[in-house]
Amino acid sequence: MAVIEKIRQRTGLLILIIGLALLSFLVSDAISNNMGIFRGEDNTVGVIDGRTITYQEFSEKTDKISDNLEQQGQPVNEFTLNMIREQVWNDYFQTLVIDEQYEELGLMVTGDEIFAAVTNPVDFPQIRDAAAFKNQATQQFDPALMVNYLKQLDQDETGDMKRQWVEFENNNLKPQLIQKKYNLLLSKAVYKTSLEVKAEMEANMTTVDAKIVGFNFNSIVDDSVAVSEEEMETYLKAHQSEYQQEATRRIEYVLFDITPTMEDTAKALEWITGKKAKFETAKNDTIFIQSNSDKGFDTTFKSRGTYPDDVEPAIFTANEGDIIGPAYSEGKFSLYKVLKFNEDTVPYIRASQILIKPKGGYEKEDSLHAVVRANAIAAALRKGADFTQMAKDSSQDYRTASKGGDLGWMKKGTGALQEVVERSLYTTPEGGIIVVRGSGGVHILKVTGAKTYRTAMIGEISHNITYSSETEGTVYDEAFRFASESREGTAFSDNAEAAGYIKRVSDDLKESSETLPDMSNAREIIRWAFHEDTEINSVSPVFNVDNKYIVAQLIGIKEKGLAKLEDVRERLENDTRIAKKGEILKKRIEGVMDGNKSIEQIALDLGAIVNSSPNTMFSNPNLPFVGNDPILTGAIMGSEENKIYGPIETETGVWIYMVIKRNEVPFNGDMMAERNRMIQTSSSDVANRAFEALKKMAEMEDYRYKFF
Repeated sequence: MAVIEKIRQRTGLLILIIGLALLSFLVSDAISNNMGIFRGEDNTVGVIDGRTITYQEFSEKTDKISDNLEQQGQPVNEFTLNMIREQVWNDYFQTLVIDEQYEELGLMVTGDEIFAAVTNPVDFPQIRDAAAFKNQATQQFDPALMVNYLKQLDQDETGDMKRQWVEFENNNLKPQLIQKKYNLLLSKAVYKTSLEVKAEMEANMTTVDAKIVGFNFNSIVDDSVAVSEEEMETYLKAHQSEYQQEATRRIEYVLFDITPTMEDTAKALEWITGKKAKFETAKNDTIFIQSNSDKGFDTTFKSRGTYPDDVEPAIFTANEGDIIGPAYSEGKFSLYKVLKFNEDTVPYIRASQILIKPKGGYEKEDSLHAVVRANAIAAALRKGADFTQMAKDSSQDYRTASKGGDLGWMKKGTGALQEVVERSLYTTPEGGIIVVRGSGGVHILKVTGAKTYRTAMIGEISHNITYSSETEGTVYDEAFRFASESREGTAFSDNAEAAGYIKRVSDDLKESSETLPDMSNAREIIRWAFHEDTEINSVSPVFNVDNKYIVAQLIGIKEKGLAKLEDVRERLENDTRIAKKGEILKKRIEGVMDGNKSIEQIALDLGAIVNSSPNTMFSNPNLPFVGNDPILTGAIMGSEENKIYGPIETETGVWIYMVIKRNEVPFNGDMMAERNRMIQTSSSDVANRAFEALKKMAEMEDYRYKFF
């Protein structure tokens, strides 16, 4: 009502704002649902292997799975919906691409294969572990029970059993069995000849002694090599394959948190205070709690350390039937009614500790030094020094030092403390300070909660402090005003700074991105950023996400394909500079090379050193004084002895080298064993490689981001 009254009072001023709000709503709704004037008639969710998938058919499949889950009592939230959409997309790929492969190869699953699989269900835990098919005596899968079940399918007059089995067979058994056949077929296509095995083994066993001369790119200072715009453009054109990019967006945004106000908090306190008298006289505590609390009724007995520190002492010293509160904790007000006390068989105690570790180690002198220091601290504490501050300043138990040494309530015998420490602690009265030597150092302990066996069953009514519709409306007005006034020039940044808003930036958002650093579900914002009508510097409508309003501005667009110079300036400048350094180093080396010079003389003329690389191997491309350089390693391994090669430019620099000696070892091992090992290695991921190849061949176009 307050919002309506405000509008009435300012009718003339707000007519324009209302009109803009309606337009903003329509724009937001159109973008969110990908309908109306923006989307036109294009309702293509994706294309797989030339087959167009429409929004309508995709949604029908998604809704069917979602409805089935809800009928089974499973909640369907946005996270679940995203998983369902991914499943539906994968199902289309399976049907349109993978199943086509099976058909072309003539693969099928016979009835005998299905029977064999269900009577020996190694790969089907849903059958193997089902109670209906387990022998009562052995609790193991019994094939006879499965056979008996199959015989009963045709005897069910309702037909439900057979329908469910056929559905399971078509959706689970057959797909897994035929995929297993397909993967086995692919693995059989992998083979290694004896010559391949011999060559590979000998190459892996061969080592080379070499000499290397050259320069790392870092030998030339970056500032000494200028890079022009024209040079970067030329480099970009010559290396287009290295600068391909996905479509991404860059946005800056402001969050408006919708949080309860003081008035909202006061209303929550008033509400729960009004329940106190009724709670005291309630005839049925269970029904009263279930009817009034935001938290379920827990009938278990709880020990000390369960409830907030400001109410727990009162709870455990109260009488049965007493109510403590209202008390605030973690965004809610609570009333605690003591229903019943009980005694545990094992005691609890609360303590704080300061740990002093031996300075140099655990030698006798070090331990004695720690004991002396601990005793000095204990003496100061007994004279009134503050334990909390002393723990923060001196304790070497860094997990508890920041909490003033508090260990909380601990149950005896649970391993929270070493036995020798625990034993001493339980003989100390509340407030007592003791010094105990343990295996990890010397413990200075203070008992802050006396030993107790008491547990309590507590009826808790909790009431979450939530924001009101008036509060939400006020925050929306603020966000809408900011969006409306921030659409021109630098207004977005200027207004955010003037209002003291934190302006956040999110880089490299992909079409499929679902989150922002501050939000778990940001699909609406990302769809807006990628919408064809959203231009650079556009300001978004007000979005409501995760109890926040958000207003964003699109500040960067990267389209799919070859990157623009501005998008990759830093990387491109570095790559161009390295290329220029490579040319400089090549010319420097070529200028002193002569067919009659030794590699040592070339190094001398260059002012460089000759680096020896003994036992160079294919499997270890880490070269002395060069670093990790597979290109140079491969070149060395494939070169002849006593010839100077280069200059060769690699990822680390420009080099010349000479092979001094090749240490070739003939392979005399078990050819069959090595062949099997190589085949096993090569075939282990052949199914995944085939899957990725099929995805590439299918030329999939995924437009789900436009709709969901």
